[in-house]
This record gives sequence, structure tokens and C-alpha cells, in this order.
Amino acid sequence: MQEPLSPWWSKVQDAAQLLASQLNASVGHAARVGEYTSPPGSPPPRRRRRPASLRHLAEVIRSHRLAPGMSIDKDDVAGVLAGDLRRITEPALVVAVARASHVIAGVPFDELAADRLVVASAHVAALIDAARQADEKAPRAVPAPRSAGAGQPAREPVVIDAYFTTRRPGRPRALVAGAVSAIVLTVVLMLVLRHEQPHERSSAVPPAATTVVGVTPLEHGHAEDDYLNARPLQDALERGFTSVEADVFLRDGTLVLCHHVDGDDCEDKRDNRVTAESLESVYLQGLSARVNATGGRVYPGYDQPVALFVEIKCVEVVGGGCTLPADPAAAAADPNNPLVVAEKIMSVLAPYRGMLFHTGQWGPVQLVISGSHNDEQVPASAGGHDSVRGLLGRQTDRYAFLDGSFAADGDQYNADLVPVISFADPDTRDDCTYDDSRSIQTVHWDDIIGAQTTGHHVRVWDERDCPDRSRSWTDAIYGSVDYLSSSHPSLLQDWLTHHVVGGGGGHCAVPAWIATVRLRGQNCTLRAGTVPVMSRPDRASSRVGTVAGGGSHWFLGQQPGESNTVGAATNFWWAYTRADNGQWGWVSLVYFADGGLDQSADGLQYGCYDVRAGEPDHCHPLGPG
Repeated sequence: MQEPLSPWWSKVQDAAQLLASQLNASVGHAARVGEYTSPPGSPPPRRRRRPASLRHLAEVIRSHRLAPGMSIDKDDVAGVLAGDLRRITEPALVVAVARASHVIAGVPFDELAADRLVVASAHVAALIDAARQADEKAPRAVPAPRSAGAGQPAREPVVIDAYFTTRRPGRPRALVAGAVSAIVLTVVLMLVLRHEQPHERSSAVPPAATTVVGVTPLEHGHAEDDYLNARPLQDALERGFTSVEADVFLRDGTLVLCHHVDGDDCEDKRDNRVTAESLESVYLQGLSARVNATGGRVYPGYDQPVALFVEIKCVEVVGGGCTLPADPAAAAADPNNPLVVAEKIMSVLAPYRGMLFHTGQWGPVQLVISGSHNDEQVPASAGGHDSVRGLLGRQTDRYAFLDGSFAADGDQYNADLVPVISFADPDTRDDCTYDDSRSIQTVHWDDIIGAQTTGHHVRVWDERDCPDRSRSWTDAIYGSVDYLSSSHPSLLQDWLTHHVVGGGGGHCAVPAWIATVRLRGQNCTLRAGTVPVMSRPDRASSRVGTVAGGGSHWFLGQQPGESNTVGAATNFWWAYTRADNGQWGWVSLVYFADGGLDQSADGLQYGCYDVRAGEPDHCHPLGPG
């Protein structure tokens, strides 16, 4: 029997259900008077479909671009209509569902109605904040049952459309960056921002945080095999690295930092025998202490998430695969099974969720599971097989993401699951000399641009562990690679410091509800002057309007296009926005403040929305209201 709600959570539930009932009334009217039409470019359905079903609403939201920058499916719509607190406090999603129902019904949807919904959504968010504070002040009171990690009363979603569709959660604001804009646009925006959860602290005692003064975050710096350094994590942070990597395997129920086990010892890739420490004590507790000590960020004033790559290793490997018992049931529970290790990783993350980037919520740390075992089909039970990819793909509230490959992910819009694609540097020979015919730009230019156009960041690593890779790093930067890996952090730090400063500029803020345009976007900083807005990401396309430069302006996303040069600045990246005259188009990153040569904007998400089959491969404005 479900325990009674406390008074403060009853207020939350009442407000959420009131808003949901308003939306359901609009959807019900659309179901009565509207007609089902297939999305543009899609074949007609084989059976007659009901108008305003969950599937239809999601299709209309996507085809009319009612929630740019977000990946919306029927589960998201169902959550809003059921009053799910995680979804109904997302104003962009609430307004998108209302707009979609009006599009189906053929009824105008004015901006005053949109504003009312935004205020109602923000009101629910404010009540949730108040309820959480009440729980803290009255720990002996009976709180509302919570869904895992969300701090919300558990509710079953209302099932309106009986046909199941594989869950495609909203695109995480993959590796997004920047501080929330200092200009509070409206009281509504203040209420929405209040909904961000405070950082949780681990129950374990964290190590002392090292506060580094004057460290410049190196946006392209990835510390490969960081756990092998003299001071794992701390050395990387003191050098300003924004991405670190550690190998783990499961031993006696603990995630141990190690590449290979030899008896009771951990043998690293350099043939040294080291004392194996745990992932939690070194990285999770270390990052948590750092975040708590520096105001909720890994680096003070640096608001992009720092990536923590965790590579799954096996204690025993034969023929490239993990050695598992012959019995499927035993294999499904064996600590050498990558699925078991991945499940352990997700469980260990629970006390640290307050600092982690997760589905629909920015965080200062993003965990990415890496390794050659991610796509292996291994026993998941006595009667079935699964993969780490499949396991992570089913998580509706994802705190662990996947490191992908060009072959599996390069041109696919699944950056909500795979924020990063990694590849080995093709240019380095066994003796660490270079083959110019195998440069990164020659071999992988199309792969990199395709991956970034579909929302992924790209990381290059060197399987030969060459110390000085300056030629390769230069090739990678001009090839638009996001992360340069090295297990020699001092050399990479020195090279980045002297050759790559500032990234693509713009200092873009984390995604937020932009009240003036009723969209979820990111504010970036433009250089002074009038900035042209083009119809396509190409300087040869027609000019649709301009925006006033010299300050903050919002954008939905960025993607590669044709190269543009203005003065001494050159860049082939373009960001999507609406001009001052109301027309939609592209702004060249040469107009972004403090931009570097041919580099993407700091923290602005890649791609503008999750494209489905039959849809154009570029950004689009809102559909008719």
C-alpha cells in the first residue's frame, strides 16, 4: 500500500495534475476534430492512426520543430500528459505538446497561452524546490514516494497509444558549456532556473579537494590512461585537462583501476606493478570534493562538463573477448562479464548523481563508458544475450553514456546515447614517425564532419603511446577533432597552451529556457558590430537578416559548413539562430568573441535537433502555431 503524501508533496502533485489536465483537454479536442497526417517524407501508415495519439503528437513536434534542440518521442509526451514531474517542469516540452495539439486541431495558439503554460510549469518547479526543503527540515515526516534519483513522487504514466516504440530520450546537452546567463530575462526564467537540483554529496568521506588557482582549462586536453600517473586525477586537473580516462575491472565487488591483473597485483601498460585503487575513491570522490569546493564546477568559472571516460577491462581475455563460464546463467553473473561491470558502474554512480550530467540536466561531470567490449553480445541471463550499448540505451534517466565509433554512430543522430566518438590516429607508425598520406584529415575528414553534424564530439587516441605527437595534434586540430589524447600530459599541456587558445570562442552558456523567444537555447557572446545571418551555413547563400553584435545572443546549435573569412578570422563552423527581423538562419563563428581558427564554439551543442528518417539534415525554425 502506498504511503500518504506529505502536505507539501500533495501541493506539488495537485499543481502538476492541474497543468496536465489542461494539456489533456487540448489533446482531447485535437483527437476529436483533427486528422492524422504522416510526417513530411514518410510513407503513409499501413493502418489508420488516431489523431493526437502519443505517436502523432511526437511526430508533429519533430516535423514542425516545436522543440528545437530537444529529441522528443512518445514517452516524453506521455510523461507530460501524465504529470510526470521531470517532464512537466520542462517548459519547452510543455509548450511543444500544447502547440502540437493546436496544430492537429487547426486552432491558433497565441503567445499569451504559451506564457501561461511556462508560468504554470515554473510554478510546479518552485513547489518541488519548496517540498525538498520541507523534507530536509522534517526528516521524520513521511515524504512522498520518489522515483530513482529524481526526488519526485512515483507515478505510472498514462498509456494512450498502445503501440510500443523504442525509447529515444531527449538529447543530453552533450558536452555543453558556459555559465547560466547573468541577465535574468523574466521572473519565469528565475523560477525555472531554481528547479536545478543541488549537488548531492557522497556518503563516503571524500578526499581533500585541491583548489588550483590560475589554471587554464584546456578544452582539447584528454588524459589517456590517467590512472597510471603519479597522482591520478590531481595531475590532470592541475594541468587543466577537461577529460580523463581510467581502466577498470570488477574484483570482489569493487571497480578496481587496472589494465591487467597478474595474481594479486595490478600490472599496468608500462609493465609496472602497482597497488590497485578503486574508481570511486580516486575519481568519483575526488571529482565530488573538487566540485563541492569550487562552487559546483570542476574549474572555477569553467562551466563545461569535464568528461570521465571509464574503459571496461576483463580479468581474462581469450581471442579478443572476455572469458566467461560455459553455463549461460553463471556467465550472466560473472564479474568478467562487461554487462556486470557496466551495471556496477551505474550503481556506484548513485551517490554522485548531483554532480553528473544526465538526461535533460546539465552537470559539471559527464561519465562515458569506453572500451572494445561495449558492443559485444554477452550472456545477460540464462536465456538471452545483451550488450553494454543495449543496457545503456534502455536507461530513461541516463547518468552513464557510451563512447562510440564511426562505423556504428558516425552519421546517426544518437548523440543522446553516444556523446563522443573515438578513433585511433591513423598517421603514426610503429616507430612513432609520421605517414603524411595517412593524416587524420586525409583519412577521417568526412567521418569527423559527419559525426559532428549529427551531434557527436570526436576524440583521437594514439595506440602506440608516442610521446611527441605535435604534428598529429596539429593535423587533428585543423581536422576539427574535439579531444586530443595523450598519456604524456606535460607534453600535451605545453603544446595546447602554446598552440590552441580559446577554442572557437563565444563562451556559450548552458542550455536554458530563453523567455524572450520561448525556446530552449544557449546564449553566446558575439563580437561588436552588425552580424549577418545567412540562409545556409555558407557565405555564398542569401542574407536573411542581421543580429546586433557586441554581447549575448541565443543560438540553438552549431554544425560545420562552408569556410568563411572576415578580417583575420577564418572558420567553417556556423550557429543557428533567428535574426532581429524574425528570419531564421546561420551565423558564422568568425563573429563569435575570442574565436580560434576553424574551431567550434565553446560549449554550444552540435546539431539543432534529433533528425528522423525523411527529414532534412539541417536546422529548422518553429512550425506554425
